[in-house]
Amino acid sequence: MKMTRYIIAAACLALMTAACDTEPEALDLQPLKQYSEAYYQALRDYKASNHEICYVYYADWAPIEGASGYKDPASWGERIIGLPDSIDIVNLWMGIPTPDAHPVAYQDMIETREKKGTRFVFHADASNYNNKFTHGGRVYDLSSDRSEEAIRAYARWVCDTVIETGLDGADFDYEGWNSQHLTWAIEECDKIFGPSGQYPDKLVIVDYFSVSPPVACDPFVDYYVKQAYSQQGAGVGAMGHPDEKTVYCESFGQKPTGGEIFNYAAWEPAQGHKGGCGAYYVERNYYNTSDGMPYGAIRRAIQIMNPAGK
Repeated sequence: MKMTRYIIAAACLALMTAACDTEPEALDLQPLKQYSEAYYQALRDYKASNHEICYVYYADWAPIEGASGYKDPASWGERIIGLPDSIDIVNLWMGIPTPDAHPVAYQDMIETREKKGTRFVFHADASNYNNKFTHGGRVYDLSSDRSEEAIRAYARWVCDTVIETGLDGADFDYEGWNSQHLTWAIEECDKIFGPSGQYPDKLVIVDYFSVSPPVACDPFVDYYVKQAYSQQGAGVGAMGHPDEKTVYCESFGQKPTGGEIFNYAAWEPAQGHKGGCGAYYVERNYYNTSDGMPYGAIRRAIQIMNPAGK
């Protein structure tokens, strides 16, 4: 009996020792789904087709404004690669990821572009002329110099930034400028990104709120993004521009559950079709799971515009 008790005690000790193993074990709490190359090819083909696009502004890839260093987050809501696959264009709100300064975000962006066909654009913050830049060896400050030369130099600086960083185009934020200045800038971009330019596949986009951009820009603009923020009274209607070029963005910063995004997704003009819809601060919808999944509202909006085949 005594020997039996020793054997039992030894066995229990062995089990306890195994249970108390202190070696750290890697946990993958929220793995991304793995897809075949056929899936990614179909996704790229879809984005290359004629369809109503999804356009989003995304900032959570970057550290808080003014902070140094870079993010290596655990949440897919703060990763570019965690954005819904069917988003067409991402406005890089908060800057441009670079391999040295933002290695995680940069690698995510490259992988998302190559695998999913998502395009990324530079946010050329043209609002209120708060721009100081160097081009052709000369320093320009639009707050004091708004000559045609300075405005066209700004457009060339924007194009150079897009080319140097390998992005897919630029979005000019049209707030506070006059119509002549925007026309000069967009005309200048067309020399580089237009059909006769060196980079005809690059996008030229103008976003606006209450003041509509000049129609003189229509031939040179790929998309107009209307800041259709329902909390601020905006809504659908192309304001004189081609419907098929107009994208309606709700503000998820104000309406994280979606606001009017589903109505924007379903709305169509009397003739033809709209350019698409999307969201400002799309990341605010990641943690709101009222639609049963992360980014539920933006995913449902994409499905309304472009229903998936059964």
